[in-house]
Amino acid sequence: MLVQSWTTIQTEIKPKQNTSSEPVVLENNSIKVIVDTKSGTFQVTEKKSGQIWNPDPWENAAGILTIKDSKGKSQDVNISNSESIVVNKKDETTVSISFNNPKLNNNTIASGVSIKTEIRLTPTKLDVEVISYEACNNKLVELRYPARAFSLETDVDKGAAVIPQKQGVICPSYIFPMNGGRFCMWDDATYYGRSKGKLPLFNNNIGLSMPWWGTYNEKSAVIGIIDESARPSMFFNINNNGQYLFTPKGIMSPNKRIEFLDPVWNLNRKNEKKIISYQFIPNGTHVEMAKVYRKEAIKRGYFVSLKDKAKRDPDVKKLQGAIYMGLYGGYPHYVEMPGMAFNFKDLSNIINTTHNDLGVDNAFFHAWGVFSNFVPNCWPINENLGGVAGLKEAVDLTKKYGYLYSSYHAYSATLENDPEFNTGLFAKRKDGKLINTNSRWANIDQNKQLGLAKKSLHKEIAALGLEADITDISFATYPDEDNTGLFNLAKYIDSLNLVNGTEHGQQQWIPYFDMFEGMTYKNSNLWEFSHPAPLFNLVYHDAIAVFGKIQDPDNQMSKYGDFKVKSLRNILYGIGTTIFFSPYEFDGMKDMIKMANEVVSPVNKETFFEELISHEYLSADFNLQKTTFSSNTEVMVNIGPVKQTTPNGITIPAFGYQVKFKNGKIKKGQFKTSI
Repeated sequence: MLVQSWTTIQTEIKPKQNTSSEPVVLENNSIKVIVDTKSGTFQVTEKKSGQIWNPDPWENAAGILTIKDSKGKSQDVNISNSESIVVNKKDETTVSISFNNPKLNNNTIASGVSIKTEIRLTPTKLDVEVISYEACNNKLVELRYPARAFSLETDVDKGAAVIPQKQGVICPSYIFPMNGGRFCMWDDATYYGRSKGKLPLFNNNIGLSMPWWGTYNEKSAVIGIIDESARPSMFFNINNNGQYLFTPKGIMSPNKRIEFLDPVWNLNRKNEKKIISYQFIPNGTHVEMAKVYRKEAIKRGYFVSLKDKAKRDPDVKKLQGAIYMGLYGGYPHYVEMPGMAFNFKDLSNIINTTHNDLGVDNAFFHAWGVFSNFVPNCWPINENLGGVAGLKEAVDLTKKYGYLYSSYHAYSATLENDPEFNTGLFAKRKDGKLINTNSRWANIDQNKQLGLAKKSLHKEIAALGLEADITDISFATYPDEDNTGLFNLAKYIDSLNLVNGTEHGQQQWIPYFDMFEGMTYKNSNLWEFSHPAPLFNLVYHDAIAVFGKIQDPDNQMSKYGDFKVKSLRNILYGIGTTIFFSPYEFDGMKDMIKMANEVVSPVNKETFFEELISHEYLSADFNLQKTTFSSNTEVMVNIGPVKQTTPNGITIPAFGYQVKFKNGKIKKGQFKTSI
């Protein structure tokens, strides 16, 4: 018999088995948990609000096991249909459950398969843990546990699923006013493949930026936080009826539309505690959930405040209210890219114009295309563009005006169009075959990246007198493996005591960096039936400066908004403006740069070091929103096309805003489209 387990073998005195059909109860002053001895499912009552969270409403499944038989055929199995389910109350706080010999879909038994779990109630949380499993002659792939717990019934429960993808989204569980065709996308989601699926943890292309999620309704909220050692995916089901389960059978689903979020435990992963800890918040929303996790993030050591970072390096203050200005001249994709390359005189002229003509007080210039080599060889500075002297002249201008400057740096990629393309830098399997051949921007072995940075970065700092550094790509994900190489690179960059930034970023890198570029919404799978919410900034606003995404800058119109919508979202969330352009486009950027300097920069300058305290949706269509910072700065925006009035009688025009600064001064405005 093949036994797969991640628990330490120890002598255990087994409690007397429960032979009664009566449910088993765990209870404290705030929570009551009832475990059904027949199915192994559990119900939770949050006492203050009276909210009852029932188990899986579709199949009454405690968990969904993905199993492969001896022939390699995979199927999902309801473990509550096991031949034997043993529920034991070990003590007043703990119930153990064993699911033995689950029934397969053809009504045969997966003999010898066993799943052991525990439910533990503490004064503050409910821990649900997968303790161990036995596979026998089958292969156990993954386990959704608990399954479909804490679900919301569509159009019955008025609430939302809360998902920290990128900056964060909420997915309402009820019909609400929607314009621009959004209703079609929301309601048709019953049949969308995009309304269900799995999101990996710490993957900024499609995944989650923080290890928590939850649901709330009008009475109560529940947040599940993953153990620090664990790396489950999150299965989401948003307002659909599970038709995907019945279409292969050629029948319609009998289920009600619901939304739920499940942890999906990879049963091939060892050395992790497969625990999700639930906390219950009477009258809670996404804001209270984020604040619960903020406490956990501080406890886990991810939170280092911007104030502390500025004490170490006062140049961090230059990020206050800064417009992040990316100039694309080709590098790292191409050297001296035709039609887009610039020389350093061009760069100096743009910097001068930004300060003298556009009146920008704070800016961070990030120049792509200053080297004569491709990544990861970020040296030497290109003589054809003006050499060290020409670039230093531009950098000196940024210092004169109180700006920041960094060239583009990347150590995780070697490109196939590079004349010196080097597969020797790739990560390799034990048999010598290359890893990540299909990942253009993450093909270099992480353990070789520190050496690549040390080859040249110190030369550039000395030559130009740099005060800032942007290191792209490397920290965009947090690989599900040993990350020693990436931590070594982060620690080296941090040791240079520059204002450090990186693309995307993960919470693990916050202690080493001052700014992240791209904790926004590009590639969000949930966009069509969700609303943006500043979940990341509710946790980390005063620990890391967040700017927009180079590939979806504020000057570019996309499905995530145009300049006016992105600017309104920036002041609401406390995000810095991002303008990305090639030099020939600069004249077309000037009006937007001036508007960002007038509207976004003053708010971000005041709130830069402050905690984002709250976020509210003030209108039925979610377009009218309000945030409050710990400085008592209040921001209200209307990202919709018609004027809206708050419950307190304040009218905000279409695409308008009202900011109350900490000194009591109120600033109002509106973005308009005109011919």
